Amino acid sequence: MTAKVVDLITIDQQSPLPINIQIKEQIKFLIANEVLSAGDDLPSTNLLADNLQINRNTIQWVYSQLKEEGLLLIQKGRGTRIADVAKIEDFKRNHPYYPFVQEMMTRSSESSYNPENLLLAGFAYLQLYGKSVKIHPTYLFIECKVQSCYFYLDEVIKHTSAEILTIDIDAPEDQLSASVRRADVIVTTTERSDRVRNLLGTAGKTIITVGDPNDVSLLLRLIQP
Repeated sequence: MTAKVVDLITIDQQSPLPINIQIKEQIKFLIANEVLSAGDDLPSTNLLADNLQINRNTIQWVYSQLKEEGLLLIQKGRGTRIADVAKIEDFKRNHPYYPFVQEMMTRSSESSYNPENLLLAGFAYLQLYGKSVKIHPTYLFIECKVQSCYFYLDEVIKHTSAEILTIDIDAPEDQLSASVRRADVIVTTTERSDRVRNLLGTAGKTIITVGDPNDVSLLLRLIQP
């Protein structure tokens, strides 16, 4: 695996991106697309720096940053390797767009589009429209079958263009996890709130429990135009 990484990673001295960022993002891409797997060894800082003909300190910075992000393990005497399965799966869940990027670049190549022009056009689009485009949230109602839940579900449908998902908390784990990952706002009952908060993937998401007056007012604020 060390030889593969050394052969794959390249740098572009003419790129506006700093060299350290180029290397760091390439390693993350290899992890996200499963070219690098949990436990795989990475080349030493000396080996990778010599191959790329750059300063060893640059590779040290990259490895240190990736370690802080939870993607690498660095142990004296054991070298540097990809983190454990749980860390890598968490990274892929939180960064689901990497396969899409690969598909987009493959399709652009098949259509004979210049990848650099495509990226520049995308950047121009973000500058022109990115800040003004309203992204509608996805609401997930988990085991929310009481009358008050139906009222707020109707309000969300009436006042927003949001995507609405519903699921039982005892649904198969893979289906439940997939729904949680898609959701921006999770709505459930007070009785189910503790169990919902312990579901994989709910960290950082807005969770509203119907039955708590404070949470209900939050829901009403979220659906305002």
